Amino acid sequence: MTKATYERPEMTDLGSFESMTQSAVKGSMLDMNEPAGTPVSDLTFS
Repeated sequence: MTKATYERPEMTDLGSFESMTQSAVKGSMLDMNEPAGTPVSDLTFS
């Protein structure tokens, strides 16, 4: 029986905590699916 080798996990920097969680705040600006700073009034729904 062969012993499995350990592979050390790697840390990937995805940005600041604030930039990763912007869409969790309610307000008049969108952050998740639209460019940051897009006013809600600029959306069109079909």
